Parts: sequence; structure tokens; C-alpha cells
Amino acid sequence: MSYGLKRYKTSQANTASKEDLLILLYEGAIRFLERAIVEKESKRLSEHKMYLRRGLAIVSELQATLDFQKGGDLAIQLFELYSYMIDRLTEANIKQDMEQIRVVIKNLNTLLEGWRVAVRQVQGQAAAAMATPAEGAPRRLAGGAY
Repeated sequence: MSYGLKRYKTSQANTASKEDLLILLYEGAIRFLERAIVEKESKRLSEHKMYLRRGLAIVSELQATLDFQKGGDLAIQLFELYSYMIDRLTEANIKQDMEQIRVVIKNLNTLLEGWRVAVRQVQGQAAAAMATPAEGAPRRLAGGAY
């Protein structure tokens, strides 16, 4: 990766909102796991293992950062799903079974799409709330007059 691209990606991650960072993590995990399959099929085992470990690390981080206080039942369900994914990736590593990685990628893609929809809805609601004047606030008329 070029120096400029690496700096851009670091800057993007450092300035991203929590929602955007979550999306970036899912995209990164999927990208690493897809690359792990390509490397295995190309018989580059050290690269395969490196990308598999990176994907596994992201899934583990997603699991470790769940907030059970705020997330309630959803956080519990995600914890269990991430545990399942970690088990599948561990099995893929032990048995060299790429189908297990594909199962995890499919689950991550499903979650990614769900989070993208949720983030768009939250951002849309926030934009609508900002566009609506607060109760009791004077409304602007055309031309900026009150």
C-alpha cells in the first residue's frame, strides 16, 4: 500500500464516527477473509494465515466492544453470532476448510447491510430533527425575516 493511501486510511479511521467506524470494521473483516481464501487457493499459506488472523481479530474486537448495558438483547445476540463466527474461523484454520470462511463472510455481509440501513435511518432522523425548528423558536420566513 502506498504511503499516501495508508495515511488517508489512518486519517479516515481516526476521524470516523462510531457508526462509520463500525462499517469500516465490517468491510475490513470481509476484505481480509476474502483475501485469505484467495491466498489459500494460490497456495500462499503464510499470507492466507495472516489474512485469516486479521479477519478473526476484527470479529473478536467487534465482540469485545459490545455494550450489554445499552445493547440489551441485541448485544447478547451479536455476542453469540460473533462467537459462532470465531468458532467457524478457528475450524477453518485447523481443517483448512475455506467453506467455513465463506459462511462467516456471508454472515458479515448480512450484518453489514443491516448496519448500513440502520446508520442511514439514524442519520436521516438526525438531519430531519436539525431541519425542524425547536418548539417555541421563531420560524424564518423567505428572505431570512422573522
